[in-house]
Amino acid sequence: MKKLFFALLATILLFSCGGENVLVDETRTLDNAVWQRFSPESFDINVNNPDNYYRIDFEVVVDSALMRNDQLPLTVNLYSPDGERRMFYTYINLKEHGRWKGQSLEGGDKEGLRVIRQNIRPFFTFNNKGAYRMEIGQATSQYDLEGFHSFRLSIERTDIDYKALDD
Repeated sequence: MKKLFFALLATILLFSCGGENVLVDETRTLDNAVWQRFSPESFDINVNNPDNYYRIDFEVVVDSALMRNDQLPLTVNLYSPDGERRMFYTYINLKEHGRWKGQSLEGGDKEGLRVIRQNIRPFFTFNNKGAYRMEIGQATSQYDLEGFHSFRLSIERTDIDYKALDD
């Protein structure tokens, strides 16, 4: 009985201490499939273990008939609990060799919609525990980016795979 109790307690502790595998996995749908140049999407992130490594993935749904860009430039601003601001630029490659990337959505009013997922940071770390805010904005030259249906941010815990880094 004691062994069962300690095994159950150890399992509970394991999951409560190491259960922060997904920090955020949220999708934002844009009004009228338009992303305005100076209207960033904001995400709240609660970090309990800044010693972990995290991978950051973006997923977009775009209308291939309306989207004129091969790449989608983005600005990312991360605001920490102590007031620090970290900023970086990144791109989502929408096409490769002139052909659309990702998967096509089928059926109904989804004709021409493409789902494109891209890892933008394979091993990201946070400096402190606490509540962060990440703002992601489109950085094209157009004020209104038409054909942009949704944006998904996924931040998940990861381990460094040193063998994969050599490839």
